[in-house]
Amino acid sequence: MPAMSHRKRCMSGLPMPCCRCDVPDLNSRHGIAAMSTLAGPVVAHADARHLDALMNVMRASFDPLYGEAWSALQLGGSLGQTGSFARQALDRDSFTAGFTLSRAAGPEVELLLIAVRPEYRGRGFGRMLLEAACNDALRRGASDVFLEVRENNLPARELYRRIGFIDVGRRADYYAGSSGDRYAAITMRRRLDDLT
Repeated sequence: MPAMSHRKRCMSGLPMPCCRCDVPDLNSRHGIAAMSTLAGPVVAHADARHLDALMNVMRASFDPLYGEAWSALQLGGSLGQTGSFARQALDRDSFTAGFTLSRAAGPEVELLLIAVRPEYRGRGFGRMLLEAACNDALRRGASDVFLEVRENNLPARELYRRIGFIDVGRRADYYAGSSGDRYAAITMRRRLDDLT
């Protein structure tokens, strides 16, 4: 039998790890076993039960200067909405290093939030979370993932480009910073047809 390609293996739902972007589904019967076999960090399901851990990441990750962080009320409310889904990146000690929050709307998914604690940046957590969000979107029947990013957040924009996102729009004065300055948001899109 020929070897299964990386993308097909990732999308097959097989519990065996094929790389760092594997996403064990902790709601499946194989999920816990798959997670326990991984030596490194993993991406796992997140929901309102994880609100405190996600808010700890939020507070550590977003600079108040830019006005991007959500309150616990906003995050908790969004986690409970129909069509919303979240993932958390756990380190080897099961500490929440980062998370994503997405919302499905027909053939599109919007990545509402992605956050990685500063001490975990540059270690692949952001990439793992983005790949998981794209794979989750595809499993939900989406054809595209959209996100908005602050125009001057160059490290984030570069990461999104490496995952396959492209710039498709600009919203002037979208973010209101604590100093009164306003910042544009760049809308980016990732088509999912290459994941099928």
